[in-house]
Amino acid sequence: MGESGPADEDIQDALDWARQRLEEMDVFTTQDGLQWAAAHGLVLSVWRNGPIENAHASRPTSRRKALHDGTMFARNTWLTRQAFDVLDSDDEFRLYQLEDLVLDRDQVWPGCEGTLTDFGWGFLGDIKKHAKQRIDMLAHFERRLPPDDFLVFASAPWFGARDDHYGMPRWPACVEAAACRLRGEDEEFWRAEGDWMIRIGPAPAAVTADLEATQEMLLESPWELGAGNLDWFAWNPILRSPRTTP
Repeated sequence: MGESGPADEDIQDALDWARQRLEEMDVFTTQDGLQWAAAHGLVLSVWRNGPIENAHASRPTSRRKALHDGTMFARNTWLTRQAFDVLDSDDEFRLYQLEDLVLDRDQVWPGCEGTLTDFGWGFLGDIKKHAKQRIDMLAHFERRLPPDDFLVFASAPWFGARDDHYGMPRWPACVEAAACRLRGEDEEFWRAEGDWMIRIGPAPAAVTADLEATQEMLLESPWELGAGNLDWFAWNPILRSPRTTP
């Protein structure tokens, strides 16, 4: 997709630093790890770290629906999956496919009960401007960089975020830990977090009715659990795996 010419010295230094960070986070040791990291970076740059955050933090109105954590969980994971698939394409204009998905005002968000218009009303112009500017910038660098270097470049906005999100190397361990805790098998977790979990409240019945199905959806397609159920998981320590290193 990109040009074969070398990047300038400053960009190359930044890419070398980014590769080192990705190596430290085991991105290169998992299947499609770099593509997932780039997908996360794209979603953060084009969508998550933009005007939608203002809608997320604002109170609902007679025209704008509440954009709670569960809705954002569903939306962000679904868009990350779409970004991953876009990066699988050889289409010269593949990033603009992602732009179309992000800015579609009529599609009902999977796992949610509303559209971009419903959840982003009052911020739609800013969301559109932000997404288009970011996509144009990314498209410029995609033309300039070799394919793997572009994936490293695209992953950069993700640095500093949690490294255990959907699709990332530690996500399967997080999901496995949550399933284990929901089955009541992690005594250490319940000793440490029991009081906090009491304040959070019991898991929704739809989550506990079939833990095997819940585990599979969390692993592969969290949005299928629905925004209401995902709201229980958002910021919940039950979905965090113990770190194996200090």
